[in-house]
Amino acid sequence: MFRQFGRQWLHTKRPIRPHISITNSIRFTKNYATYKRFGNSGSHSNFDFKKFLYNKNTIYVGISLGAFYVYNLHEAPFTGRLRFIWLPYWLETKIGDYSYKQILGEYQNQILPSSDPLYGKVTKIMNSLLTAAISNFPDQQQVEHLKSLDWAIHVIQVDPNKIPPNAFILPNGKIFIFSSILPICHNDDGLATVLSHELSHQLAHHSSEQLSKQPFYILLSAILYSITGTSSFNSLMIEGLLKMPASRDMESEADHIGCELMARSCFNVNEAVQFWLRMNDWESKLKQKYNTSGLSFQEFFSTHPNTNKRIHDIQSWLPDLEKIKENSQCYEYQFNLFNETHRNFFKR
Repeated sequence: MFRQFGRQWLHTKRPIRPHISITNSIRFTKNYATYKRFGNSGSHSNFDFKKFLYNKNTIYVGISLGAFYVYNLHEAPFTGRLRFIWLPYWLETKIGDYSYKQILGEYQNQILPSSDPLYGKVTKIMNSLLTAAISNFPDQQQVEHLKSLDWAIHVIQVDPNKIPPNAFILPNGKIFIFSSILPICHNDDGLATVLSHELSHQLAHHSSEQLSKQPFYILLSAILYSITGTSSFNSLMIEGLLKMPASRDMESEADHIGCELMARSCFNVNEAVQFWLRMNDWESKLKQKYNTSGLSFQEFFSTHPNTNKRIHDIQSWLPDLEKIKENSQCYEYQFNLFNETHRNFFKR
């Protein structure tokens, strides 16, 4: 969510992104294949695409892939969006474990001790969000998966002039918050905005969704190369027309799910708008500092929606979110939240 901010202007080393691509992330830096091994001479291949397309074996493979795709379509939680995911939970968790070791190795000396008061605040917020998620999840398998994760919090102290605002949650339940985002959060509701968004990525298994599509992107790249004889243009088209729009859709979905979790957890959803207004101010100052403007074309290849769009979207959801909050019996919910020990997901 926040890892991509300032990437057009900052040229310093950035944290690993939690969205997997073998985008961030979970860090998953997004290093997509460009098929350089085939060369970029621009000359067309002698490959007979028409003959290949009408080959009996090709038709069989196409039908099999289509059936595989339809069989692995699943509804996203809360939004009901159909998406293609074939990776099992355990593999997603293993990838999270691998990324966790990498991130700890990079930031081990910058992680604040668990005695820091901020850990108590994050624990309280996350327990509220996780309780709301589990209480409203129809998928019992997903509920058991969330309960089985070894949830842990890590706050990383960084120089805000070198590391942009960032936070993410790995698929194995490990939470990372960079200190540079705390001033923009401003209060508990702002911090809940960040954490609910990142938790929503995991609830919707966006990392698995991204990885599940990679074989098809590679296959499409190979087919386009056989037609055009070049890889750079094909990669550009796949990025701009398929990968980036899909990534922006997932970010918007995480915004939507996150805001609903905030409402069900009795946080002030209006503060989500204020958070993004502060983030927009931060971005504007960064643009002025690096004298950049006219990034509309770059936004076409961005993994994240425009901040103004995110603000407009949340504002349009507010009436429904207020109704959800009213129906959540917040006073009773807040009174009973920590009376049940099973609702503390950080007790191991």
